[in-house]
Amino acid sequence: MEIPAKVSVFNKTVEFKGKPGTLVAINDLGFYEIIVEVQQRNHTVLFPIMETTVIFNEALPSIEADFEVER
Repeated sequence: MEIPAKVSVFNKTVEFKGKPGTLVAINDLGFYEIIVEVQQRNHTVLFPIMETTVIFNEALPSIEADFEVER
């Protein structure tokens, strides 16, 4: 997956339930760096990885195999 990427952010601490944002980095200290709009302004927010769910808005392409598996 490419970064930066459009994501939906879920975090109980700040009560984000699918808040749109842009993931710009995942740092070595265990945080997602995400740009989100708060009060009509863009802010960079560091979300702890252990407390945050990030869903990429761009779905992965489905890959079809050229063969069948016999069972």
